Amino acid sequence: MPHFINHNLKVAKFRSKEICFFFFSKHVYIWYSTSRGDDVMVKRKPQYVKIKEYIIQNIEDEKYNENEQIESEHALCELFGVTRMTVRQALTDLINENIIYSVPKVGSFVCKKSRFKSFDGLNSVTEDCAKKKEDCTSHVVLNELEEATDLMKKEMALEDNKVWHVKRVRLVNGEPLCFEDDYCNYDLTGDIPLEVSSTSLFNHFENDLNLHIAFSDQQIDAVLAGEELGKYLQVDPVTPLLRVLSITCLHNGKCIEYGYTYYRVDKYTFNQVAYRRK
Repeated sequence: MPHFINHNLKVAKFRSKEICFFFFSKHVYIWYSTSRGDDVMVKRKPQYVKIKEYIIQNIEDEKYNENEQIESEHALCELFGVTRMTVRQALTDLINENIIYSVPKVGSFVCKKSRFKSFDGLNSVTEDCAKKKEDCTSHVVLNELEEATDLMKKEMALEDNKVWHVKRVRLVNGEPLCFEDDYCNYDLTGDIPLEVSSTSLFNHFENDLNLHIAFSDQQIDAVLAGEELGKYLQVDPVTPLLRVLSITCLHNGKCIEYGYTYYRVDKYTFNQVAYRRK
């Protein structure tokens, strides 16, 4: 049982549970002591965090649009019953996270949205866009059968020396987001129709071919766009891109896809939750 200073401790009974409210340094800690003897210590969420979550939720629900002004500091103070300092702490955090931006003597506005890809799961671009209710289309540059290079044979452990090569620009709401350069294991996929290459390869593998994707080994680095990618992604050739190498395998360990995806950094950001292990 935690030890508290008596004058900071308030006790109440509710449905056979003893609830202790402990006030310390402007925060409220709640300690539950149940009739079974298990103790739980909970810290109440700070007000500035609630304000951040409120603004982020409104952005996700499209109550605020890109470059649209959000409520004033005064309005947020009235809404949450807090001081201006608390509101400013929330707004400063959102500015630092590139969610909003501030115009002096005018107010705070919603930044142009970046699309997030999370590394805590394996999703295709199509699936990421579907979660955000965005329209994902493809401009297919190349869709043909090729002889595998020595690198392909080695990296994909091919039984057949052929790969199906797909190059395509992925567009979200009509704007180029990334360029995919994929080699598919022809022994597993066979010919890939053009209409499939225009949509989701993962969906084709799993739902049409009944293959079970297990994992993707991914490596990330940065490269300059160059002339070809610059043209397809509508950026200057010296613009940096995030390049992701993906080696995607089935449950039986066979590699089904090997390729690079080049992302525009102004359109896509990556989010990763890192767990500490010893």
